[in-house]
Amino acid sequence: MKIKSFLKYPGGKFRVLQHIFSMLPSGKRFVEPFVGSGVVFFNTSQYQSALLCDVNPDVINVFRCLQKNGDAFICKAKSFFSTSTNTKETFYKIRSNFNVSTEIEERALLFLYLNRHAFNGLIRYNSQKKYNAPFGRYKNPYFPEQEMRFFYQKMQE
Repeated sequence: MKIKSFLKYPGGKFRVLQHIFSMLPSGKRFVEPFVGSGVVFFNTSQYQSALLCDVNPDVINVFRCLQKNGDAFICKAKSFFSTSTNTKETFYKIRSNFNVSTEIEERALLFLYLNRHAFNGLIRYNSQKKYNAPFGRYKNPYFPEQEMRFFYQKMQE
């Protein structure tokens, strides 16, 4: 069974996993230079360790915060997934807060919210490096608790 990521990622690798797996080298360490949603890492089991990299510091930040804080991070993130937070006004307020935040865990929590509530899971920034994806208008955005717990457990191995 293939495991999906807790992040939505346009152009993600989930649909081409079998093709990617046929090209992965053997060895002790998995190196992912463009981790994106992390779906390739989530679905590998033959490596003893992993190095996950990405040009987007917000992607790496959310992975690091989840790896470090596990259940506490998941619990805080879950509070952003309710009917009261699934409004256009709340989305744009959270997006504004994200764009000025410098606190690492807060930024990771807001990034996860934006990723799951933005249109098609877009991760888009303007020339001033401000996140600017629009509100997605989802009826009930999915909170990926199971996928987050899977990632946390895999990173503890």
